[in-house]
This record gives sequence, C-alpha cells and structure tokens, in this order.
Amino acid sequence: MSRKILITGSNGQLGHSLVMSLKEYFDIMPTVHKKLKNSQNNVEMDITNPTQIKSVLKSYMPDIVINCAAMTNVDLCESNHNAAWNINVNGLENIIKYTNKNTLIIQISTDYIFDGNEGPYIESDATYPINYYGKTKHAAENLLIGSRKKYLIFRPNVLYSTDLSYNNFFSWVFWSLSDKKEINVVTDQSSNPTWTGILCDAIKESIILQSEGIYHYGSDNYLTRYEFAQEIANIFQLDNKLIHPIKTGELNQNAKRPIHSGLNTNKIEEEIGVTIFSTSYCLQTIRKKLMVK
Repeated sequence: MSRKILITGSNGQLGHSLVMSLKEYFDIMPTVHKKLKNSQNNVEMDITNPTQIKSVLKSYMPDIVINCAAMTNVDLCESNHNAAWNINVNGLENIIKYTNKNTLIIQISTDYIFDGNEGPYIESDATYPINYYGKTKHAAENLLIGSRKKYLIFRPNVLYSTDLSYNNFFSWVFWSLSDKKEINVVTDQSSNPTWTGILCDAIKESIILQSEGIYHYGSDNYLTRYEFAQEIANIFQLDNKLIHPIKTGELNQNAKRPIHSGLNTNKIEEEIGVTIFSTSYCLQTIRKKLMVK
C-alpha cells in the first residue's frame, strides 16, 4: 500500500506542484484553507483551526504531512505580525500536536531565515532573520526540530512555477514584459531561484529514501534579480529593454530583504543524489511545457 501524504496549502504554487508530482506515487490528500464550490478533490482544513485540523488528521491518519500553507507576502507579514505568526508558527504547532508520533512532517522554509550578508548559505550556517516573515519561518523550524517528531525541512528561495497564474517574480516579469510594460528590477539582491518542478522531484526522492533533517535547494547558479529578469526576457523572447536596473533601497519596501542570499545545495546532492539544474535550463523547460514560441 502506498504511503498516505496530506498536503496543506495545496492550492498554492508549491502545494499544487506537489499534488501533481506525487499523485502517481502516493495516496495524496490535498487540503486547502477554504474549499471552493467547484473543488471536489480538496479537503477544507485551516491549519490555524485546532478543531478542524484534529478532525481531518484523525480521519485520514497520514504517514506524511507536507506543510505548504503559509503567509508568504513579506511586506504583509511585516505589517500584520499576529496573522503571520498564527499561520506560519501556530499552524505548524497544530500539525505537530495532532499528528501521531510516527508521522513525518515536511516543513517548507525559506532562505529568509538568514540575514543575507554572506550567502550562499549551507544548512549549518548561523540563522538571523531580518524581517518578520523570516522570523516566523525560523520559529517554525525551531518548533519542529524541538518537537521530537520525524521531520524534513526544505529551504528553497525565490520560488516560481510552470503555472503562470501564481504570483511570483517570474510570472510578474513574464506578464509585465508580455504586456509591454516597463519594470524596475534590483541589481543588488542575489540568489539561486527554485523552480517548483524540480523541487518536487527532490522532495519525492527524500521521501523514497526516508531522509530526515534540513536541506537547501535551488538552481546551480547565483544571479541577481536583474540578471534573472534578463534570463526570462531572453528565453521567452521578450523585450529586455523594458527592464530597468535599480537598487533595493529605491523600492521603499516595508520589510528588509536579504541582499547576498542563495542556498548551497551540496548536502542534498551528496546525501539524496538529486540533480541541480541551472536557471536557464529550468526556464527553457518551462517554455517547452507552455509551448511558448
């Protein structure tokens, strides 16, 4: 019998990708914060509602819970601490409380637990979040590590997916340039962006190998947001002259951003044997999937 995996936040970009990637190999229960009338496959489960989460987990009894539910709008987290903490920390606490002792909990974290001064980071580097979103995800990691549950923590950065309906940096650049809109993109923030398509493969392999611990994931090259936008324009044959370079300070964002971020992927390559791809390869693969010409 295949293992039962409950996925929270299954209508988000990573949650949806995981459902599509894992459903051929495991018994998947996708859950959402609020079920839409047309959605028959998803189960409604608000991770901040202890009564509801207890009922669903007791009924389904998953072998694995992958927690993709999160408040990820960094600036909104900065202005709404209570909501951010309730979803990102208390929600995970409810999962920990109401799963049985043998359930593996896979938590999706972020590079924002680091200050961004000396990236790319390895898993054992000192953590020091500089915004409230990062603080909640850091607190969630510590909560899970200290829970005595079996756990896996994945830290990706700058997530993007094949589905262009999701709001992320890639889709913003793509749709802006497709609509001939000029955009300002920072030249002083660096990372190694993560395509959900290959992150899902890495998560699948970790489940098969029964891995535990903390793993970083991203592309094999580090580039600035401006360079990332240029890659998108070039691969999708869009006008890169619409992209204008600026500095982070010019954006006047509510929350601070890590500047020199990025995540070293050596550990996951060596221990799980996953392959790391370039950002260019990922974008070209997406282009083929979307049949964009």
